[in-house]
Amino acid sequence: MSKLFTRLQGALLERRTIRAIVWFVTFGVLLYLGAVFWSGWHATVAAFAGLGLQTLVISAVVSSSSYLWRFARWEYSLQCLENVVPRFTHLAVYMSGLALTATPGKSGETFRSALLVPHGVKVTHSLAAFLVDRGSDVLGMALLGTLAAMMAGQHLAWVWLLAFIALLLASCLFAWILSHPKAHIGWNRLGHSLAWLPVKGGQATLEAWAKVWKIPRVSAFAVVAMLAYGTQALVFAWFCQMLETGVSTADCVLIFVQATLFGAASMIPAGLGIMEAALVFQLVQHGVSDATAMSLAIAIRLVTLWFGMSLGALSLLLLSGRNLGAK
Repeated sequence: MSKLFTRLQGALLERRTIRAIVWFVTFGVLLYLGAVFWSGWHATVAAFAGLGLQTLVISAVVSSSSYLWRFARWEYSLQCLENVVPRFTHLAVYMSGLALTATPGKSGETFRSALLVPHGVKVTHSLAAFLVDRGSDVLGMALLGTLAAMMAGQHLAWVWLLAFIALLLASCLFAWILSHPKAHIGWNRLGHSLAWLPVKGGQATLEAWAKVWKIPRVSAFAVVAMLAYGTQALVFAWFCQMLETGVSTADCVLIFVQATLFGAASMIPAGLGIMEAALVFQLVQHGVSDATAMSLAIAIRLVTLWFGMSLGALSLLLLSGRNLGAK
């Protein structure tokens, strides 16, 4: 598997591949701007003018701070598996993964594995860290939903808390089962019945994940995810206040959380179109005009998803330049 990822690394760092990724991000941004025309030019431009370029730039920088929280979690996960990579190089590798965020379940981010192989990181370990990321993100969103629902005074806030507790305990129970001394019996049976699948690689990945996935550690990871997504949700709330929508901060955070989860559940790459529709629908339900709601959805996705992907493409360019320079 490592040989495969080594070849993949070489392909990823080719100028042709880098250009394709940069063009993909550029096309995505232009497509988003095209949505401005589709949703009603005059009203939408007026809404963007209400936000202002300075607000968009500041919000992009603030939203991007969440990637530092996520990187700290990622780096610590790999350290738990006894992997140490030079910090700035590791940060560049992590940020490069954002270039392919627009894939189902963010699975494109797993190409970090190819970039980490030369630094002695096993593919199974980096894939395990990816699973830790995705799992703790879900827990963090449930925690953020609990907090927002309580602040908004919703009677069903307990449902969010129950979901968090259930997911935490169920996942930790699964990790315990994977770590049980007799778990290899089940893996051997699975390997014999599914010989055409890379069961051994899956076993090594899940066992590495289980080693990291402990209740105290996962609880801390969930808080990190809550802070990361909470930062972006507060930026969305700021946008709503700037345009005087009349929607409370707590409701804005809850709208953002629900739209994000709905987009993720759709399994459409980055929830494109689905998350925006969920944002617009909920805002309209709160009395916001269609054009303003569309502008808010486009604005928050520009400063979160597309700005993050742009940073990822830039990081990949820097890594490829260093790699080519070394050659």
